[in-house]
Amino acid sequence: MGAKIEISKLAGIEYHGTPGYTQRCLDALVNLLSSGDEVKSAWLLSWFDGHTGTHSILLNIFPSQQVLIKPGFSSGYPGEGPSGLSTAIQLLQMFDVETEEYIIDRDVFQRCEAGCLLSADLEKLEQARPVRPWRFYDYIIRRPEWSEKIRSLDLLQNFPVSLSFGLLDERLIDLAVGFLENPDSAISTAFRRLEDIVRTRIGVYDKSGVQLLKRAFEGEHSKLHWNDLDLGEHAGKVGLFVTVFSAYRNPRAHREILSNPKEAVREFMLINQLFCLEAASVPRQGSLLD
Repeated sequence: MGAKIEISKLAGIEYHGTPGYTQRCLDALVNLLSSGDEVKSAWLLSWFDGHTGTHSILLNIFPSQQVLIKPGFSSGYPGEGPSGLSTAIQLLQMFDVETEEYIIDRDVFQRCEAGCLLSADLEKLEQARPVRPWRFYDYIIRRPEWSEKIRSLDLLQNFPVSLSFGLLDERLIDLAVGFLENPDSAISTAFRRLEDIVRTRIGVYDKSGVQLLKRAFEGEHSKLHWNDLDLGEHAGKVGLFVTVFSAYRNPRAHREILSNPKEAVREFMLINQLFCLEAASVPRQGSLLD
């Protein structure tokens, strides 16, 4: 029977990823980096068995959270593990996360695998000296034929296509749920819903699309406005409505539009901005709503 660990001696940190599964560990890192929390620093915890290394990543997140990405990365041979480690380090660099590497022994490595690091392990790491000279740059797989743009696009492929619900107008939430299952339906419905909202607000039911929006927002005598002191600002917002409807809504009204998930999300977020602008508009003083 293995040695028992007293719960009181365990470090109070979170564990993400699955040992030995590079993609799951990389996905865990991506989720944390894109969560909105500030990752202050990262410790690459490296254990070597001969020339082969196995690596986990301890993230220090502001203000006082620590998360260990379990050892799913590796080095010392060609394959998925080293490729994942290369990507992980480049992602940390992309987010300007200060990174240091520390060598750990087999016992600490096994506790990383099991998700039971001790408070004493963290204290020992805090007192340890990081690897010098910096070696983790050597883990990055470099392709001479790749430009900086291609490299950045390759890194961005690790981020899943998704809608940020925290940015959505509440009137679009029902369309956002399951959005990627049928984006064309959600986008088309969003455009029609916005038109219905504007019609109801200004009491004009015989117009649609750009003509409806111009009736609602365009000119000094528009029925709705944004209290902008600068007339150019007001005209710019009206132009945004007109441009988005002309470029996106009108084609959808005449034919089925097949777009990839990224394009669909971008278009939906454009509509979301129109919803936010509509919500911020107020009736113009002295304007009679038909």
